[in-house]
Amino acid sequence: MDPLDGTKEFIKRNGEFTVNIALIENNTPIFGVIHLPVTSETYWGSQVNGSFYSSGNNDVKEIRVSENHQNPIRLVASRSHPSEMLNSLLKKIVDYEIIEVGSSIKFCHIASGQADCYPRFGPTSEWDTAAGEAIVSSAGGHVVAASGNSMKYNVKEEYLNPNFIVSNGKIISERILSLINTGK
Repeated sequence: MDPLDGTKEFIKRNGEFTVNIALIENNTPIFGVIHLPVTSETYWGSQVNGSFYSSGNNDVKEIRVSENHQNPIRLVASRSHPSEMLNSLLKKIVDYEIIEVGSSIKFCHIASGQADCYPRFGPTSEWDTAAGEAIVSSAGGHVVAASGNSMKYNVKEEYLNPNFIVSNGKIISERILSLINTGK
């Protein structure tokens, strides 16, 4: 297991690394915490209570995904892991804004409404995504494998994830999946 998400960001000393903790039940993340040590920010979410954010001064506020389903779509992408598949997708989307950030902070941007979609094409492990999925889902968002199936945890010997889409809802996920799978 990897105690830090965003090892490259940690090495670069840009502050965009996190510590992630998730509780998995029936192969689904039901509770997650993402902490940003440099800024003392914490995001957490559970199916029962929703999702929350706390800044370094301990102010706590509930967070929700954005309701933007139109253009421009605000995409969040990895700062350190460029992808040809993402570049191909961006050509199809045309009207978008891109936010580059490291580690599981991308999930936090979706959960808090700062971005609308995070398409990930490239290797990640279950410990990189489980906490973020719990937080996004509890904030009203949607996480789906690029196959269209839900993500499942602890079901195989290796802990690598498939390519996936994190979004503010099914409308955006279906739109992105359509662009990926049909080439239109």
